[in-house]
Amino acid sequence: MKKPAILFFFSFISFGLVQAQEKAGWNTPMHKIQFVADENEQASMSVDRGYKFADLEYNGRTYRIFFNRDQASFKKARIVDQESKLEIARGRGNIYWGSGRFEFIDGEVLKLKKKSNPNGYRIIGPFGTLFEVENQGINPVKTLSEKDFLAQAFFVFDRIKSTQSPPSDEVMIIYATYSHNP
Repeated sequence: MKKPAILFFFSFISFGLVQAQEKAGWNTPMHKIQFVADENEQASMSVDRGYKFADLEYNGRTYRIFFNRDQASFKKARIVDQESKLEIARGRGNIYWGSGRFEFIDGEVLKLKKKSNPNGYRIIGPFGTLFEVENQGINPVKTLSEKDFLAQAFFVFDRIKSTQSPPSDEVMIIYATYSHNP
């Protein structure tokens, strides 16, 4: 009589543990951004509330856009395919001096240059204007290829990161120790 009861008890506990490990309850609160990539297609970008990374959903694929080690320098720009976890593009050079470029994993290189004006700037790619900020707001610019669009999405994330600051409603825990020496 004891053995079936103990066996039932342990099987019930192990079943509960297996079920508890199936679903992950972790998710990061994100800001959602919708923009039109083509006439028929829309892309969705979700930006982390701390502005550390952005997830871009485009053409049925998901990309992660971020700065390596969170250093906001164009040389640290990265675009990663979320399914394969492979880096598909990285920033090189300096966009201010005209030596900036996105190098893609297939060998294609997008050369970029930044031209400033008093109330904004333009990022110029190989086929013309790729990204434009005018009167401190982002202007829509039509792209010609998927790689142009990925580079443009990176600059949208960069503009959001540079103009916003993380929310201050995060929880702060301060530890204080008290020692009394008699």
